[in-house]
Amino acid sequence: MKFLSGVTVVGMLAAGLPSVQGLTRRVNAPFTVSKLSAGATPHSSVGYIELTWSYGGLNQTKCSAQPGTYQVFPTVAKTVCSDPSTSFNLTKRSDGGADLELWHEVAPGTSASAVHTIQASEIVWTNQQSPTGTVQVYAGPQNFTVNAIFPKN
Repeated sequence: MKFLSGVTVVGMLAAGLPSVQGLTRRVNAPFTVSKLSAGATPHSSVGYIELTWSYGGLNQTKCSAQPGTYQVFPTVAKTVCSDPSTSFNLTKRSDGGADLELWHEVAPGTSASAVHTIQASEIVWTNQQSPTGTVQVYAGPQNFTVNAIFPKN
């Protein structure tokens, strides 16, 4: 029987190999987000957020909400997406940014989760020419991946 040194085993696990001498490591794909848009609606007290996301290119789900807000970037409580095993929320931070959180239920009562940090610089004021139509909107990337945290087997 050939034995592997601790350094070799750690190196192989870090490289993402699924098993080494009975040790297992679950390798997970990140959540892929596309078409993210969010903000306040001009001349309205309603905001919006829309996005599509998937896990490993599978189970694509659409998420949207129309929270109440006037001119400023919205906050959205945890909301179920088109696939009922998925949900999201959007929380503004005191530094002017926001956190987009995503959940995918992998087993009853157990969810994988991911957080995408929206920088304050990615939330901008628009319609500066018309003061009554000035609103905050998301101006960051619409498509990105975010590392997910999966529960241990």
